[in-house]
Amino acid sequence: MNAPQTLYRISHPLRISRYGAHISLSTAARIDVIDALTQTLRTTVSIQAQLECIEKKLHNVSFRPVQQMFCRLARANANYTRFLVTGIADLGGYTQAEGLYSLSGATETQCFADCLADICRGMRQLQVADAMLREFRECAIANKDPASKRLFEECTRRNAQFLSLIKNNLSHE
Repeated sequence: MNAPQTLYRISHPLRISRYGAHISLSTAARIDVIDALTQTLRTTVSIQAQLECIEKKLHNVSFRPVQQMFCRLARANANYTRFLVTGIADLGGYTQAEGLYSLSGATETQCFADCLADICRGMRQLQVADAMLREFRECAIANKDPASKRLFEECTRRNAQFLSLIKNNLSHE
């Protein structure tokens, strides 16, 4: 109880943010946005694990266009995942995609149809995230916050691109 208390001074390196939303949003709003982006990141990492599982199953398939399609989806997913990690870091959050990937729960024992079903489930989660990101964007517009507006516009654009790629290639469950 009477132990001496030591105050530690923490110095943060100069943060260079791509959008500047880390200073334009309130702390509570930033926490909400970081939580939403982290949930979206978990979904994309889960989809990435399913895509890798499918790519392993298709390794011996001779139909090259199917392999290329899943390879394209995996590349787009990796790009979106990197963007989310960068966006979370720009807002002052911390995440490690590799750690989330190890917890994603994808197993190689899943059959092809189960992997596709999990990807479609992830797609529905990304649609919910899309609505949430659009709501954040509308709030930024209402608050006349151009930095946050740019961030959310980029988030919704990238999310919509990834969703449309999934829908165009895997439209039927």
